[in-house]
Amino acid sequence: MEFNGKVVVVTGAASGIGKEIAVKFSQAGAAVAALDINKEAVERTAAEINTISSGGGAKAFVMDITNEADVAECFRSIKKRFGKIDVLINSAGVITFVKMDALDTGTWDKVVNVNLRGTFFCCREAASIMKEQKSGAIVNISAGAAKTGGMNPSASYIASKGGMNSLTLHFAVQLAPYGIRVNAICPGPIDTPMLDAQANLPGNSGNGRESIVSAVPLGLGTPEDIAYGAMFLSSGKWARYITGEILDINGGLVMD
Repeated sequence: MEFNGKVVVVTGAASGIGKEIAVKFSQAGAAVAALDINKEAVERTAAEINTISSGGGAKAFVMDITNEADVAECFRSIKKRFGKIDVLINSAGVITFVKMDALDTGTWDKVVNVNLRGTFFCCREAASIMKEQKSGAIVNISAGAAKTGGMNPSASYIASKGGMNSLTLHFAVQLAPYGIRVNAICPGPIDTPMLDAQANLPGNSGNGRESIVSAVPLGLGTPEDIAYGAMFLSSGKWARYITGEILDINGGLVMD
């Protein structure tokens, strides 16, 4: 199996895309460090994985991704527990739908701190471990709206995900000499609670979900679609020569 003996760290592993990524890596043979701020939910993720694991099982870690000291301590604990980190998947994220003229500083800071600041902290801590190994892969879960400007998400969300894409390119250049590859995925409409939140916005009531999905040639995506994309980009066999890529997995919603 491609990820036998590998250690994979997944942020935002309590639910949605992050949880599915953690599950899929475990089924492919990896040991998984499942990270999230929601203690009960991330422990449920780890427990579920440990009932089906084909590899090294899972361990839950509770972490505030926006707290620099908390992130550093968490990654030290992961290194102590597993001895290494082969793959980091940054899936933790929040979204808001506040219009530009109503966007307050607190909302801006919350979204940017989680989506961009937190991703930077995790990339930096994982990179310090991977540099010692002279190997590793990082995949950041961004958003298709970062490329299009989006219709419903707030300016803070768009800016944070656009910043994540730029951060991906920066780390790809900086870490290439150490054999570390860094890529990102921009998902389209995926069947998660985030999609429901968008569909239930005022003005979208009644047929919000249908109107979103109808614009996508291949229809609604699933967390599994993103998980397999993350596994592809993490693979030293399938994606050995890929770094600095911002991969669209959007069912044809945006075509370059």
